Amino acid sequence: MKIHLWGTDFRRSSADLRKRLSIALPDRAKKLNNLKSLGFKDIVYLWTCNRVEFYTTAEDYFCDTRPLWLAVLKEFGLTEEDYYRGYHFEGKSALRHLMRLASSLESMVVGEPQILGQLKGALSFNRENNLPIDKHLEQCFHLSFETAKKVRSETSIAEKPVSVASLGLKYLASMESDYPLKKAVVVGRSPISLMVLQWLKKNRSQCPVVWVNRNVEALKSYPEFHGVELLSLSEFLKGKTSFSHLFTSTASIEPIFKKTFFEKLGEEKKLVFDFAEPADVEHFVFKPVRVIHMEDLMDEARSNSLERAESVSIAEKMIEEAMKVYCLDQKEKPIIRDFNSIEPEFLKELESALEMIEKEVPEEYQARIKKIAEKLVKKNLHLSREHLREILRRVTHSETDFISVS
Repeated sequence: MKIHLWGTDFRRSSADLRKRLSIALPDRAKKLNNLKSLGFKDIVYLWTCNRVEFYTTAEDYFCDTRPLWLAVLKEFGLTEEDYYRGYHFEGKSALRHLMRLASSLESMVVGEPQILGQLKGALSFNRENNLPIDKHLEQCFHLSFETAKKVRSETSIAEKPVSVASLGLKYLASMESDYPLKKAVVVGRSPISLMVLQWLKKNRSQCPVVWVNRNVEALKSYPEFHGVELLSLSEFLKGKTSFSHLFTSTASIEPIFKKTFFEKLGEEKKLVFDFAEPADVEHFVFKPVRVIHMEDLMDEARSNSLERAESVSIAEKMIEEAMKVYCLDQKEKPIIRDFNSIEPEFLKELESALEMIEKEVPEEYQARIKKIAEKLVKKNLHLSREHLREILRRVTHSETDFISVS
């Protein structure tokens, strides 16, 4: 199988490394053409906030593409060490990864739907910008899309959130009638904070957002900082910034937000989500403020996780079945695969051959030759299809060299 890929994700690399591998959309086509000139037949580029991947078509499974990936990393100012901060898959392993990715089994939040659209966008980008893509690689992408669609329609993998952040955002949406989302503050730069920012941008784009951190400059290394107001934690704690919703997820050992902080903000209703462990918000009673702590979400998250685990197991079996069908199909040449449809043509050729025997073979040999011919047909066509398939496998070396009779 010819598909090869190199990539890195949130499990293996820092956000800074992934940022260095990002290609701005206006420059992407030109950059991919430059990368292709390093020796690639084609190259498809996937970039999300949590992952970067490059796909290509090699000569075969055994082709050593590592030097090409090292050359790619060098183009981004990265080193051989960074190669090992990612993953390199070939053949069936690459196809399995692509299918798992499209089905969201590799996502930070299993079951999220965005990755499928991002993969489709990566493929469409090549078409729209006249970037080459081998038909075999394109087939692998389409197989992953079809499998992902089947996984989502036949399992409950996306029905219930399993991360506390997803549950918190679900509660936010269900409680907006009581706590209207007017202005949001996100504290920290953990993966949960980034997820909240992404959700707000996508689902509540009209809502003003303030991003708070001890080191404001550090926030500028993330693409999420575009379009939001940045504020230092020390300034925010002075209590001069109004908001309706607060999301916090830091590594602080002691609570950052205490009752006195919220009392300074007045009597306006506020909804607070504390995703930190240990807690960023101390436990208190102050009627205008409702705080949802991590422990309030964990039990439901665990229950949903167990249910989703069953769906993941079903999804993995569906992926393996799709892999098996596709790989076996690829192994059979069209002349073999389509034998049932061409059998009538073989019989027609046999009739012509028998007529030729009567015209060109001496009469004393005709009966014997006809008997041999009919015996061959009976043996190869009617008694053992697999026998004929094996003969064809031995004599067929390419999809085009064998005679076309269909």
